[in-house]
Amino acid sequence: MRIQLRPATPADRPALLDLFRSAFEASADAADWAWKYDANPNPGVSALALLGDRVVGFYGGFGTRYRGAEGNLPGVSAVDVMTHPDARALSHRALFQDLGEAYCRFNLEAGVPFYFGFPHERHRRLGERLLGYRSAGPAGEWTRPLSSPPLLGRLRRRLLRVSTGDALSPAHAALAEALHARPGWRTDRSLATLSWRLARPGARYRVHELRDTRGRSSGYAVVRTVGERALAVDLQLADEESAALAYLVDAVSEAERGRGTTCLVVRAPRDTRLGTRLLELGFSRAAPTTHFEVRPLDPAFDLARAAPAFDYRFLDHDIF
Repeated sequence: MRIQLRPATPADRPALLDLFRSAFEASADAADWAWKYDANPNPGVSALALLGDRVVGFYGGFGTRYRGAEGNLPGVSAVDVMTHPDARALSHRALFQDLGEAYCRFNLEAGVPFYFGFPHERHRRLGERLLGYRSAGPAGEWTRPLSSPPLLGRLRRRLLRVSTGDALSPAHAALAEALHARPGWRTDRSLATLSWRLARPGARYRVHELRDTRGRSSGYAVVRTVGERALAVDLQLADEESAALAYLVDAVSEAERGRGTTCLVVRAPRDTRLGTRLLELGFSRAAPTTHFEVRPLDPAFDLARAAPAFDYRFLDHDIF
């Protein structure tokens, strides 16, 4: 019997949850899947494999939107990639490759020029060999102990307001437009998209928003606790050269101390001004654990020119 490949639909959800149980011997969180695939304001295209009327493979599309000075483009990252154990008898590797190619084709037809991911070493090698991933380099990562910020920094921050909560304020809209107007590509940071992103079931985020005396947003940090680490899953500034970066990082460090965490961690491209500034602020470069990988879908997409201008954070992962 021949494998059939097609885009996934909402009606496939019960079969996909069954596939998840077979593939991973665990149950998927139905609420998380509804958030990821149904509530997403920028949906992607997922691919599934059928053997007769049985779903035996899935390549999930975690939708987003790429934004930059050159315009807006539909975007997607791959998540929930799985095959049924029975697929091993059908050549697991061939099914994985065929399913991945179908995923690429479906998303290219939807206007997606490229997609990216952050695989660990084994999956990086597999993706490069079978699916045409191209490495844009190890993901940059910086870490700093959560010690008390200096008194001078605390006094200076009185000129600014750092509010902490579970959501961004309406003042974020103007900052988002400034971020989207920068050269290169980054995922959608609009207020609507971030409000959805930070409402993920089962995940708890703390939003630290920096505003000036006029109430304008100068930057923000979104933090999630993972073990002993306070992950700054998103860190954005209106001006990365300004003193606001130091004020925001110190405010986050002060707020996060006492939560059982020992360090603040930031992920971003390695060779950027932000990385240099973080080193100046007492962060240490951590050993990379993942690679930033890009798969061009549109032959006209110039990856060599675009790769140095990608701007990512931990929040660009679905799972971290």
